[in-house]
Amino acid sequence: MALREPVRYCDAIRLLGADDPGVLELIDRLVADEATDLLAARTDLVGFAHQALNKLDRESHLLSRVERTRYIAAAHSVVVVTAFFESLDDTELPFRLDNGLDDAASGVADRKRLGEFVALLVSSAPPLPRPQRSASDGRTRVRRFYLRRCKQLPSVLRGMPLWEELDESQREAITDRLGSSLADRCVRRYEELRDKLAASFPEFGAWAALSTVRPRSAGTETPMGLSRLQHRLQSISTGRVPSAVRGALARAHQERLALPSNVQTGGTHVPPLSISYVNPCFRVTEIAAQTRPHDPGWWQEHTEVRDDLAEFLLGHLTSPRALTHPLIVLGPAGSGKSALASVLAARLPESDFTVVRVSGRNLPAEAADQALADRFDHALAASGGGNCDALPVLVLDGLEELATHCATSRSDLLAGLERFQQERAAGPDPVAVVLTCRDSTAARLRFPLGSVAVHLEDFTNAQIAAWLSIWNRVNASYFHHHGVAPLDWETLEAHFPLARRPLPLLMLAVYDGVGNALRRLNAPLRETVLYERWLRMLTDAADRADPASTGRPPEAESDPAVRSGRIEQALLTASLLALSLFHRGGRVVDAATVAADRDELVRWPPHYARPLDPLRLPCVHTTDALEGAPPGLAFTDPVLGDYLVARLVAEELAELAEARIRELRSIRPAPLDDSFLYALLSFTPLSASGEVPRFLAERLRLLAPHVRDELRLVLADLLREAGRHRREAHYGGYRPVDLGAAPRDAVYTANLMLVLVAVHGGAVPLRELFGQDAVARWRSLAHLWRSQLPPEQWAGLRDMLRVRDDGRGGLAVHPYDGTPVEDDPGAQTDLGEVARDAALLADSGTQQLLHALSPLIRLFGGDVTARGGGGVSDAHALLALAFGAAQVPDEELVAYYERAFALADGLDSDERLRFTVFLLRQLRGHTHRLGARLVPLTARHVRPIRVARSARPSVRRLAEEHNDHVTAIRDVLAGRG
Repeated sequence: MALREPVRYCDAIRLLGADDPGVLELIDRLVADEATDLLAARTDLVGFAHQALNKLDRESHLLSRVERTRYIAAAHSVVVVTAFFESLDDTELPFRLDNGLDDAASGVADRKRLGEFVALLVSSAPPLPRPQRSASDGRTRVRRFYLRRCKQLPSVLRGMPLWEELDESQREAITDRLGSSLADRCVRRYEELRDKLAASFPEFGAWAALSTVRPRSAGTETPMGLSRLQHRLQSISTGRVPSAVRGALARAHQERLALPSNVQTGGTHVPPLSISYVNPCFRVTEIAAQTRPHDPGWWQEHTEVRDDLAEFLLGHLTSPRALTHPLIVLGPAGSGKSALASVLAARLPESDFTVVRVSGRNLPAEAADQALADRFDHALAASGGGNCDALPVLVLDGLEELATHCATSRSDLLAGLERFQQERAAGPDPVAVVLTCRDSTAARLRFPLGSVAVHLEDFTNAQIAAWLSIWNRVNASYFHHHGVAPLDWETLEAHFPLARRPLPLLMLAVYDGVGNALRRLNAPLRETVLYERWLRMLTDAADRADPASTGRPPEAESDPAVRSGRIEQALLTASLLALSLFHRGGRVVDAATVAADRDELVRWPPHYARPLDPLRLPCVHTTDALEGAPPGLAFTDPVLGDYLVARLVAEELAELAEARIRELRSIRPAPLDDSFLYALLSFTPLSASGEVPRFLAERLRLLAPHVRDELRLVLADLLREAGRHRREAHYGGYRPVDLGAAPRDAVYTANLMLVLVAVHGGAVPLRELFGQDAVARWRSLAHLWRSQLPPEQWAGLRDMLRVRDDGRGGLAVHPYDGTPVEDDPGAQTDLGEVARDAALLADSGTQQLLHALSPLIRLFGGDVTARGGGGVSDAHALLALAFGAAQVPDEELVAYYERAFALADGLDSDERLRFTVFLLRQLRGHTHRLGARLVPLTARHVRPIRVARSARPSVRRLAEEHNDHVTAIRDVLAGRG
């Protein structure tokens, strides 16, 4: 049976009672609302539930990992409804109901009404606990489920003859007894049965967050290496012997974790992840239409920090949601996302899981969603996955590294990946998916709704101290023999803004390992300054390691200028490698391609010593086969490549500004030559990686004020003159990507605008840039970008710039500051993309339409205008009901009402009441017209409601109007109106 979440009670009974024909026949009769002895049926179901739970506990060792998940989910649904049945039977009903509801239902019609209620109950799907939610939230959702059932019971009684014989006080007493007090008794009984289920199945305890770890005191040991996850999974393992292929794959993941890092310099050694990985704190949420996963402020406002990562992963990977929705691990660059992917792959027991880890950079640039699914299927088959003995887990590490040059956006690829996962979940071989993604990339993506997102938090003081202790212990021998003091807390404290992320913390430690360099600093390091000093140190160490092989001249040891020149040459070659990777959209590039690119861009004079090969740098490595990658070059962390691209562009921009200053003083001025800048910036927008513009802006802030001022003028001139002449005289052979003239001009002008905004450090008034026709010029430029850039590149540019009113009747371009666009339809919706497109294009017509729809969007979300399968949207149906019903055929009008009532179910109580009253007003006017067509609809949706006496007067007035409409509609349909 395919797993669905949540699990209907009737489906759960069928799964747990598959070998009991009597129980299956009983549940089928109840679902079909056939006449039956309801008291006996409840007794039989309660008895069967306890027998089934005990049997499941005894035989759980026979189940595979996926089967355990399915049976536990089914058992929970049984627990919820069983608690309701038991609490209802224990309820002492007053007056003439002493013997229970069954005796009260004396007539056939009465039993029919009671049978409808039981049929509705057994077909319901109780809420399933989710590890991304707290235990109190799970309890609240279950209580809400009980309250809905309890509110339906009095309506069953009101239709019975005995109800007319009771006075008002007796009716209120019965209603109260079957109301919130019954729901509270149900919850108490549910918690007893839930805790028993958690004792038998520890993973269910993680689903329900019953053992959530509280914030630790300073003296408590910091959890390391996800070891608790491994131990907990091994304790509930099926114990099945993995295949040889699966065992070999698991050993490869474990060996990779134990290997010492190749990032070494000056004698210090980076400890392997197996002993140095510190479990980070995190926040977690489910992706909804209004979720802003890239915005730290949104996370702080809507979620709480948790420190039980191992327990959460245990709950998620064993839960039904893991089989239908991806887990998305988010965080800023250097926050440890890839390290988490590696540790997770090594910690999942091979007896129950098959982990296939794929790097985003190794996926084909032309991958469509089906191609991506085919690639994953092939990877699973090659690893021995694709069966229920072990759950396949696909780890896609580095979503930001997926190609930016293909015709399919990353959002579409994610939607295709979700379809692939849900198709597999409907069969016998489901798949769990884990993705990692930078915050800066998440800003431009639509993640599948319902997916679980985890945001990695900065290290706490205790976590920094734990990592620092391991670092000093691993390098104790080096420190002793070279007279270097261990890195202490006081030295590191000045650089805490950087040290709170794993990668910068590592770089600070390595940097200090050479002569205690951190102790000689007078001020805290900026991030770009840290990268610069760290790379220069790596470069100098690699150049000195083997002078005969690197071509290092002897005078480099005594002449600082020669030494500095060698470092600059090496960083240039590394920057050109980074540029080769960047222009190819993150794909792996081989050494020959890098060399060809370098020869086209830089021509070394014959008397120059050979520059250092980038492969000698510890931060550059050859990709391995474990990730399914073709052979090629890559950086140990992609953020290093992003910094080097920004460094190369910043150096060239500074050269152009200084050349302009020199020309202004020259008696023979020459036109500015931007041919090298055009070669650098005409193939890929810098916004393709959110980190490059950030690093570039920080580098440009370090320029002298007069150089920055001149650079603004240079960039404005280049932008105004863009497209009027070709700039390929010296670099025409450099073609990392095959682009025509129009796409290259689009990319170049987009990059000039990005750089201009970075230099300004704020708003760029378009009137100062383009004159009186600034708005028309801007729209022409923006539409050029929209038409010529691939979807992913356009998305990156759109989410890097904002166009707003400058307060003087014109427009200004601003750097993205994290705030949503006006009348934001939701970051995770199609309409949200339309709004962001319109904002950059200065498309006032679309913005006016969005403003007109904003009341509907605020109420129902940004997908209210979506047209599934080419049909009408929810917005169209609602507007037709309000204003255009006369032109809509009867059958379509009934369908519109069905959609509208379904929308009401997703609203909060007050909004639902107001919206339902609106629908009933409209429906009352159409009742005579639609007649019998409305009978099925009214049976499902048009019922009287009861409001507590403590409710607000406005709510009571709405409830009275609601019930008046219900009565009038029913009278017309019954022939009385």
